[in-house]
Parts: sequence; C-alpha cells; structure tokens
Amino acid sequence: MKFAEPALLEADLHAPLPALRAATRGHHDRLDRLMDLRRLGERTRYASVLQVFDRFLPAWESAILAALPAVRHPWLQARTRRHFVARDLQVLGIAVSPRPVHFAPMATEAAAWGSLYVMEGSALGGQVITRGLAAHGLGPETGAAYFHGWGESTGAMWREFREQLERELETPDALSRACASACTTFDCLAALLEDALHERAAAA
Repeated sequence: MKFAEPALLEADLHAPLPALRAATRGHHDRLDRLMDLRRLGERTRYASVLQVFDRFLPAWESAILAALPAVRHPWLQARTRRHFVARDLQVLGIAVSPRPVHFAPMATEAAAWGSLYVMEGSALGGQVITRGLAAHGLGPETGAAYFHGWGESTGAMWREFREQLERELETPDALSRACASACTTFDCLAALLEDALHERAAAA
C-alpha cells in the first residue's frame, strides 16, 4: 500500500498531501511490513487480513460519518468498500470474526479528512496489491474484490479526493489535526493486524 515518495521541499510540507505523507511515513511503513505483499497470497495470512478489514471498516465508517456533516454522507457511502470485503469472505468461505472494533470518535472534520487519507490511499495501493494476488488465483470475482475495489475508476477517485483535501485542510491547525488522525488510523490498523497475525512490527 505504498505511495510514491518524491523528494519533499520544506515548502511542500504546508500542502496537505505532502504533509500527510511526511507525517505518516513511519506509521505507513509499519503497516506495509505487516501486510507483507510477498506472503499475502498465503491462504491463512490472507484470511486474517480480510477479517481485520471486515472488522475495522464498520467502526471506522461510523466514526467518519459522525465527524462529517450530513451533506458529506452520500459521498462517503458511495465510496465504501465494505461490500467488497464481505463478498471476498463469502467467496473464500472465511468466517466473519465476531470481535468488534472500537474506533475513537473524531473531534473535528479535519481529523476525519486525515483518516480518510489513509483509507483512500489504501484503495489506490490496492491496485498494486491486486496484481500480486492475481498470481495466486485471486481476482475481483474470486476473493480479491476488496483490494481491486473500483478498478479503473480508482485513479480518478483519488484525484477527486486530493482536490477535496486541498479545500478542507487549508489552515495549519486543520492540517495538524489531519496528520495526527492519519497516524492514529495507521496505528489502529497495524495493531489489529499484529493481533490477528501474531506478529509485531517496529513502531514509527
């Protein structure tokens, strides 16, 4: 789920996307190490990863919806990938984990946009992951719908999201809150994966 990491000028760090990338780099790397694309095609590992996302997404989306104004709710609901992961679990015969996830409420809209950055970025990274999963016979209809997501539309959706970030995180305070929330979101997912995989990755 890596982003390209171009060299950052100090001035770039006042723009939302470069600032979020810089602030979350270590947290993102921790999650990447746990995802471990070289081993993701292993049946047991892949099942655990899908179960984590299936547990995480309902709690996360509820927190985002509570933080954003109602006018934004249809936009978020149109981008949900919960039904994709549910389809994968069904197709592969993987049990739904009964353990709920608690995701702390977000105090501001800016925090919600920072957390959205993590999951919108993961949708973009899923386009890389899905190519690797194809080598294991996993495709959109055969157990990799979540990572395939919106397929060819993903790039355009990411560009639209970047434009939203520019509008929503115009002030230093909003950007700071977004960066902190993005780090928290990465760490929540990493902790869930560590528990599910019985592994530990170095913290940022």
